This record gives sequence, C-alpha cells and structure tokens, in this order.
Amino acid sequence: MRIPVQLAIIFAICLAGEFLNRIVGIPLPGNIIGMVLLLILLCLKIVKLKHISTVSTVFLKYLPLFFLPPSIAIMAVGEDILSRWPLLLAMCIAFTVVTMAMTGISTQFLIRLQERHRGTPNPGEKGAEK
Repeated sequence: MRIPVQLAIIFAICLAGEFLNRIVGIPLPGNIIGMVLLLILLCLKIVKLKHISTVSTVFLKYLPLFFLPPSIAIMAVGEDILSRWPLLLAMCIAFTVVTMAMTGISTQFLIRLQERHRGTPNPGEKGAEK
C-alpha cells in the first residue's frame, strides 16, 4: 500500500483510541488504547501487517527521535526532579522489586497451568515422581 494510506490507517486507529479515552471515558491514555486497538485488529486479521509495514518500519527506525520532546521537558523541570531524588529512587527500587515479583509469580502460575494441561505433575506437588 502507499505510504499515505498506511499513515491514514495508523492515525485513524490512534484517533479511535483518543475518542475512546475522551468520549467513553476509558481511564487509559488514548495512545495506549490505540496501540491495544491496533494489536486487536492485527490479531483478528482485520488489519494485515502488509497494510502498515512500510510506515511502521520508518517509525521504528526513527524511534529515538520521538523521545526527544519528553527528554527536553524533563530537563526543563530538572530542579524539581533533583529536589525529590530520594523519593524517585525509592519508587524506582520498589517498582522494580514489585515487577520482578509479579513476573515470577505469573511465570510460576503459567508453568503450573501448562503442566496441568499436559498432564505432567509439578515436581513441587504431592505425588510427583522423583
């Protein structure tokens, strides 16, 4: 497909995400809702990868450029951030620990679920062969 059509598809999905955020009131940022919509449309094969591949490749190629405005905004409020660095450091450490714990718990749950589905006993369960 031509680049303007691919851009139109991506922007339409992004606009739909913003619409759902503002009109329906889904409590997520519009761009996140748009990405979830795009994932759903790709999984359901309503939008095929070839319909957006050229523009997506260009966006991914220049992805670091998209981080420039937020970086400049953070630099503009640098003094506020520096004045609260102990709190920010504690939050980073706490969220890292919580993320690691939740990842471990989720992985263990999925492994147990997969083993039950296959019919193989979990080594930690009673009746498991050694």
